[in-house]
Order: sequence, then C-alpha cells, then structure tokens
Amino acid sequence: MKCLVVGLGDFGRLVAGRLTDGGHEVIGVDVDERRVDEVKERISVAYILDATERKALRVLPFDELDCVIVAIGGSMDASLRAVLALKELVRKGFYVRALDEAHGAVLAAMGVAGCFYPVAFSARLFADGVVRGDLSDFLLR
Repeated sequence: MKCLVVGLGDFGRLVAGRLTDGGHEVIGVDVDERRVDEVKERISVAYILDATERKALRVLPFDELDCVIVAIGGSMDASLRAVLALKELVRKGFYVRALDEAHGAVLAAMGVAGCFYPVAFSARLFADGVVRGDLSDFLLR
C-alpha cells in the first residue's frame, strides 16, 4: 500500500513509522523542515511543503496513492485548509485527524467521512486496560 501522511508532528511521525514497519510505502509532508529531517531516513520519501497550498501538492503522485492521512494537530485552521486543498486531489482512502468534536463536525460538513479522534481512541484503550488490569501496552519501559 502507498500512503501519504500530511503533518509529521508526533502523531504523524508515529503513524508513518508504523505504516513503514508494516511494509508500506510512505510519503510524508510537512511545512517544517526540522520535522521532515527527523523522519526522512525512516520513510520512503519526505517533502517540505505547505499542504494548504494546492499548487504545492501537485508534485505528489495522487493517482498512485491508496490512502491519504491528514495528521495535522497543531492548528484546526491548517488542518481544514489542507483538507480543502487535498479534497479534489484524493481518489480514495481519505482520513483526517479531528482535534475535537467541533473540528470533526466541520470536517463532516465538508464531506469527510474518514474522521478519527486519536485522543479519544487512546483514552478508551487506556481505560479498557485499567478495567482489565493490564496496562503493559501503555507503560513506558
């Protein structure tokens, strides 16, 4: 599978690494050169570009992609602008990290079906681990 990860902060970098570990080809993009430098040796290709600019996105191979993950977490504005720029270019598998319920509602209004809330998901998994009495997957070693 060939995936594009937009936003290489903590969450995006972890997603890109996990996909790479699973044998998938990962293209990562971020506007921050430092973030791109941190991940470029770990994934297939990394670009420094502003994903909120449609012109900048034209260098990416959208026809070859199986999924696009917008992992931007620092700014709802940047996330929404990136989604707007990407929406017409993405053919399949479009997933967007929602920062909160309001962000998710705006994404849904934009027609994005693949919204996900990583904070809520991890909280649910952690609570389930507490109930089971098994936090081995969560504790730092």
